[in-house]
Amino acid sequence: MNSQDSIRTLIDKSKDYLDTKIELSKLKTIDKSADVLSAVVVMVSMILIGSLVVILTSIGLALFLGKLLGAYYYGFFIMGGFYAIILLVIFIQRNKWIKTPVANGLINKMLK
Repeated sequence: MNSQDSIRTLIDKSKDYLDTKIELSKLKTIDKSADVLSAVVVMVSMILIGSLVVILTSIGLALFLGKLLGAYYYGFFIMGGFYAIILLVIFIQRNKWIKTPVANGLINKMLK
């Protein structure tokens, strides 16, 4: 085997190695994307179901409070005020409670 054949063999093996690395990178990207997408789908499903539970419970509680207070709309005003206070607290703490944990979770999923 002469040096020219050795160089060709080295070039061919290097090309095969590079092709394999590119394919592996593609597969890793697909795996990470699928992992992140599945986590997002699960989270959205949980949010939707949780929202339904909160809405139906709120309506029931508003009707109950309204009946106790003598007018149904009182119960709905109380529930509306309660959710306005919750919204204000969440808005004030949005970076600490929502933005940072979501960003960290996505980064952890991507780097996993």
